Amino acid sequence: MACAAAELTDQEAKVAQVLGEAWNEYLKLPVEHPMGQKEFCSAIHACQNIVLARCGVRALKSTLSVALEIE
Repeated sequence: MACAAAELTDQEAKVAQVLGEAWNEYLKLPVEHPMGQKEFCSAIHACQNIVLARCGVRALKSTLSVALEIE
């Protein structure tokens, strides 16, 4: 099976960057709960994973469509 290269779109990169900026801004807030930063960080990472996985999904779709054309 062929391997398809995939890259983030400019908009996906922007969303990932904005999520990082949200984390930086969150750190400026006073601590209200001892788990707040850890939970926020985990949520930011979950969102970033969803955004970053999009290029993998596109690559997989591309690879599968190429494989189906070959058959």
